[in-house]
Amino acid sequence: IWTGTTIIMGTVDARVARVLEQAFRITLTDPGDGASELLYLQSLASEMVVEGAEPPLMVSGDLLERALFARLSTPAEDMSQWWKADPEAAPVTWLLRSYHRCREESRRLNARDADFAERATSALRQGLELCVNYSGLLLNPAMADMFPQPQAAKRRGVLQLLDVMFDASSPWEPGKLPDGFLPEFAARFGNEGLEDMLGPVVDELPSMVKAVSPLGDFRGPLTALCLFVAVKSIAEIISKRPRWLAREDAANADRRRSESEQRMRQMMAIPAFAQLMGPDAMSDPSMLAGPSGGRAFEIDSLLGPFFACHSLPDGMAEATGGAIGGFARMPSVREQCFKDYEKRRAGEVEASISALRSNGATIVDGLYAATYAMLRHGGECRDAVVAWMARYCDVNRGRGKMQIRELECGSHGGATNLSSVALRLAQPFLNPGSGKFTKIDPNYVRSRRCRLDLSDETRVAAQHDVVESVGTMPESEEPADGWGFICECFHIAARAMHLGYVKCVNEQVSLYQEIGRRQEHMRPGWEEETRAHMAASLPGGAPSEFQRMQMERQIEQIRNEMEECKTSFALFQTVLDDPKSVIETMQFYRLAATWLIWVVTQGKDASGGSVLGREVLAMGESGGAVKSPLSSPPPPSFALLPEYLFEDMVDFLLYAYRFVQGNPATRHALDGERLDEFMSLFVLLLGNSEYVKNPYLRAKFVEILMTWLPGDPDDPDGMNRGGRGWNPRMADLFEGHPLALNSLIPALLRLYVDIEFGGGSNQFYDKFNIRNQIGHLCNYLWRVDSYKRSWKTLAEADIPFYIRFINMLVNDAIFLLDDSLKALPEVRQFERDSENQLEWAQRPARERRERENANRQNERNLRNELTLARGHVRMMGYTSREIAAPFLLPEMVERIAAMLNYFLLYLAGPERRKLKVKDPEKLGWNPKELLSMITEIYLNLFNADKDEVFVTAIAADGRSYKDEVFVETSNVLRQLGLKSNHDISRFDELAERVRLVAAAAEEEEADLGEIPDDFLDPVMYTLMTDPIKLPSGGTMDRANILRHLLTDETDPFTRQPLKAEDLAPDTELKAKIDAWIAERKTAVGKT
Repeated sequence: IWTGTTIIMGTVDARVARVLEQAFRITLTDPGDGASELLYLQSLASEMVVEGAEPPLMVSGDLLERALFARLSTPAEDMSQWWKADPEAAPVTWLLRSYHRCREESRRLNARDADFAERATSALRQGLELCVNYSGLLLNPAMADMFPQPQAAKRRGVLQLLDVMFDASSPWEPGKLPDGFLPEFAARFGNEGLEDMLGPVVDELPSMVKAVSPLGDFRGPLTALCLFVAVKSIAEIISKRPRWLAREDAANADRRRSESEQRMRQMMAIPAFAQLMGPDAMSDPSMLAGPSGGRAFEIDSLLGPFFACHSLPDGMAEATGGAIGGFARMPSVREQCFKDYEKRRAGEVEASISALRSNGATIVDGLYAATYAMLRHGGECRDAVVAWMARYCDVNRGRGKMQIRELECGSHGGATNLSSVALRLAQPFLNPGSGKFTKIDPNYVRSRRCRLDLSDETRVAAQHDVVESVGTMPESEEPADGWGFICECFHIAARAMHLGYVKCVNEQVSLYQEIGRRQEHMRPGWEEETRAHMAASLPGGAPSEFQRMQMERQIEQIRNEMEECKTSFALFQTVLDDPKSVIETMQFYRLAATWLIWVVTQGKDASGGSVLGREVLAMGESGGAVKSPLSSPPPPSFALLPEYLFEDMVDFLLYAYRFVQGNPATRHALDGERLDEFMSLFVLLLGNSEYVKNPYLRAKFVEILMTWLPGDPDDPDGMNRGGRGWNPRMADLFEGHPLALNSLIPALLRLYVDIEFGGGSNQFYDKFNIRNQIGHLCNYLWRVDSYKRSWKTLAEADIPFYIRFINMLVNDAIFLLDDSLKALPEVRQFERDSENQLEWAQRPARERRERENANRQNERNLRNELTLARGHVRMMGYTSREIAAPFLLPEMVERIAAMLNYFLLYLAGPERRKLKVKDPEKLGWNPKELLSMITEIYLNLFNADKDEVFVTAIAADGRSYKDEVFVETSNVLRQLGLKSNHDISRFDELAERVRLVAAAAEEEEADLGEIPDDFLDPVMYTLMTDPIKLPSGGTMDRANILRHLLTDETDPFTRQPLKAEDLAPDTELKAKIDAWIAERKTAVGKT
């Protein structure tokens, strides 16, 4: 055997050589056929013959590196035509595929042939190392000219690595490399130009996915990203790239700003884009500069385009085709899945939704895998991921505003994907039972080292001067070892949810309302109405042909806008209503609720409210009033928390339990989720204005509690409640929750009072809707004995507060009923005017249209006000039955009596005929029910009126009390069977007592004659019976001034602040009044 390179056929060496030749696709034997799979290394073979080698020549392990060098030195021009067309003509491609084949050959070795397997393994291991080494030489820009390469490969330079990864003919999946290659490559060249070789490759990855939708090929680039970040040294390089946080030098920034302005001016010629940007875009330098803030970060940062691969609507990208402010992702999800949405078969739509959700989950899984891998590396990599997520939130803070500026904020999909990934990263500590949430420090949001810019955010309980101290935490209070990942992850996840998932939830709800408004406009015949309206606005009468064409275009535009709204809604629903997303979000906010209870109790209750519940239950069982378990004032650690954390929680819960209930899978999943922690948090904060300054936020707590009401056990199928049947699980939540049983009623009634001074732009009307929701809750809670006891305890223990509550209840009832009863005649008049269709048609079209629109609005308002009024009157009815004393106090009884008399006059007096309308049910107008409710309040107060103060107040109402109305009311009640015989008899007794007292009062008034001015109340001009001195020096009757203070705590004469405790009895004046009365009675022969 020749000891040089000659190998004897049939030996182990020959078998190893054949393995190497197959792995590297090379041969030293002329195949005689240019189409051979193996490339003939003719130059090397010739050299070996000259050196004395004898045929057959084969590639042994000793000769392998020399053979590789010869292969790499062979230019493509010297290869056969067959090989020139082979992808492996490019050296980089050949080396990586050879690496793959070496791996495959190693796996195929049979361990039973030990000698061959050992020697082949050694040779293949050498081959793997050579592939890595020479790949580095070819990819290193400083050494790329060492071997000849095809011009196309040479132009691509280091990006050849991407070409290999995504070559369809490669034996691996797109976006991958041979197993083990990248870690070995990184280990070999970690200190020898690794960043120069892989930095540009990684920078190029985002461009491969920037215009791809979830229906396109996003998997390859995402797989490649995960592949690179899985190697620590490469992940460190990625985290330091300028593109990681979209940093650029000043020259590039100026150049891009100039290019953007030029493109912006061109794009403003596109109507859809101009409409999106608004009329002031051309004069706004910040808008002309093109994408900025979050939109620029989403485009330019390394991870941004990956996160922005989504199915949600993106107005900027769609309006411009991706030319400005975003990428028009293809294939278009809107066009392919939801075009002509209502014409598609249900099965087709469901299939599209299922496919989009599956692809969306794959995207989130890949993004999570990439970020989690970098976090696992620790150190700079972990810090870079946290910094990127925080930076995304900061530059997209504009997404937290009511109106999103598209050029300055990232897309819905990018923000939603970020929130999904943040939730996935938070999964390890989301189980409240683990107790890991105690590592979340609320002081993070006021730290100098807080990564999030929360300077513009409203704090839940802090005053302005306290908020200004945010970010100035003393260094001594900062944690020595940093805040920890759990703490930062939670706060970033909460911020991401605010800007992403929850923001999109609110967008979907708004879109749902917009569709409702458009559907109302597009009722049957709307096209003709629209044409008539347009024609009526033309000065020349009948429209010309051109004008008719314009009309039709506008009508078509309205149809198209409606179609776009519906498809956008379907896109939101596809992503947001995914059961997996809903449940993950539910788990996050349940953890947040548990943590907030722990914070608000300053670490005393880590059980989600169970400890507090037991304490409050013990207080309730002792028979005294239940006090709030929260300290006053709230601790700064709680007060400085951003308000959005609470608002987002409620917005999500409202969405989950209202909008997604139609999805059986989501509904089933929600049925398994605990709500006790939410109930504890809402009960604790609902009535506490110190801990939650914003009354409208506390009103949202009521809204979700109302959504959770269990229904009526006597109506299990919900036939009488719009399909909302009895839910025993929700009944257990309300009736088995210790904290709620003792504290919910006081909290609700305190909010009822607080909302009077909400401060919102529509606070006057908002308060009615909020109080109506409180009324719905109270209607149910009153039927539960524990809640009724809690209500009675409050009324007895805090009389001043309860009187304020009663006063506001009465005020609202008066306003709503009075407004409704005055609006009914207007509806009746319209019905009469439009009843004769011939006469109505002869009126001018503009007049008809205006009156029809006004009537529709009137009917909407009337329906709403009657609903609200019934709720207030109903509450007065059931509470006065068992808690009548507050209604009979001097400051209340006259107002109650006047209200009842006034509405009884409407309902049973001669004016009631004006209240008849054609379709009372449509308006929610039920005069029989209302009359029954009014008379119930009369009876409740009469039954409790031991001192006849209520009877006297009815009789003293000179404005509305009429004896004949009481007689007629009794007749109506009897004729319509609205009350039992016993109740009607009692009502007759009340009428008789009032009749007698009225007669006596009239006689006394005649006896007294003219009253001295000093004895008259200066506001009501009635004889004072209990005069009170005001600090300003004035005097008023006690009942009148106390009634005034219930709604306005100021002196009625000076407008200075005034409270009930500031008042003092005027005993001297009272003695004079009593003496004068006695004197007048003596004068007329009465004692």
